[in-house]
Amino acid sequence: MEPLHSPVFEHAVRLAAVAHKSQKRKSSGVPYIAHPMSVCLILIKAGFHEESILAAAVLHDVVEDTELTIEELAELFSADVVQYVKEMTEEKETREGKKRSWRDRKQDHIQVMQGATLGARAIELADKLHNLEAMLFDLQIENKEEFWGHFGASPEAIVQYYHSMIEAAGQSDPQLELLVRNCNARLEELKKHLP
Repeated sequence: MEPLHSPVFEHAVRLAAVAHKSQKRKSSGVPYIAHPMSVCLILIKAGFHEESILAAAVLHDVVEDTELTIEELAELFSADVVQYVKEMTEEKETREGKKRSWRDRKQDHIQVMQGATLGARAIELADKLHNLEAMLFDLQIENKEEFWGHFGASPEAIVQYYHSMIEAAGQSDPQLELLVRNCNARLEELKKHLP
């Protein structure tokens, strides 16, 4: 009998839930852990069931957005999980500790995705799909001006970033086609809400 539970995934969920416990999503105020869990659900629906990909999906923002480091994750998880999280992590600061601009961070991350592993690209697309779904959901309950004010860039720059990232992560890979199609469909919906 194939086990339906994974200690690795459970460990990842517990670690992420504690790491993100004081954080909320930008416009909705929903506890942050809802996002990585939704990313996992999207991946499963898209046919990705590998333990390392799902564990990394739960952990994909912990290094970028909490006190946890890649080194700490490496002591707890396999090299695959750590690699996927590393590829998903944006560099928010320069080596000197200065905050990097939204544009520079996003451009660098697009370049990383162009050479990333399949697992990281799948997580990236699932991440973008959930973000787009959440944005469309938030737009139903918020006025446009208030909604677009939550982001560190213009609405047009955000849409362009999503387009470029979907392209970089998808790379015409047949295994990622369903994720790419869904992302593009949601991005087209979002464009209708540009101010």
